Amino acid sequence: MHKIYKSEIVIKNKTKLVEDLTYCKERNLFSNYTWEYYKYNVFMLNPNSLVMNKLCIELKKIIRDYLQTSDPLWMQCWLNFHEQNEILNWHNHAWPYHGYISVRPHNTTTVFKNFEIKNKTGNVYIGPGNLEHKVKIDKKFITPRITIGFDVKTIHNKVDEKMMSLMPI
Repeated sequence: MHKIYKSEIVIKNKTKLVEDLTYCKERNLFSNYTWEYYKYNVFMLNPNSLVMNKLCIELKKIIRDYLQTSDPLWMQCWLNFHEQNEILNWHNHAWPYHGYISVRPHNTTTVFKNFEIKNKTGNVYIGPGNLEHKVKIDKKFITPRITIGFDVKTIHNKVDEKMMSLMPI
């Protein structure tokens, strides 16, 4: 079962968060921030951002609340910064848990096989991993759509040692 949380950090600081995430993207550290997710953690790309620091702390609390565990957990978080023609088609996350934070989602819907989520600024979706999904454009947009994707692993899940994106929760 999935759950939608509301991020007061995103809602109250959307303009600053968009600015800080744009800074991360414009550093051009990766050719594709979405598909090179395993090389970085978005919360480490802008170490001077107070709003990203607060969002990281909030996200850790949300994950703990959703999973109701004090066991060791790790998360990877990446930036989705997409023009209209770059919106994600059907894909999957082979992780125990997956989620995303809607920063500037525009008028889009995340479509899963059995349900849909109307994306709104401040929504934090979290649910089981391995659920195929895509993004549907409900109304055309001009500025990039911005979300932060995240996956969560438990102590029981092994990952490739080459991963540089995981951080403890």
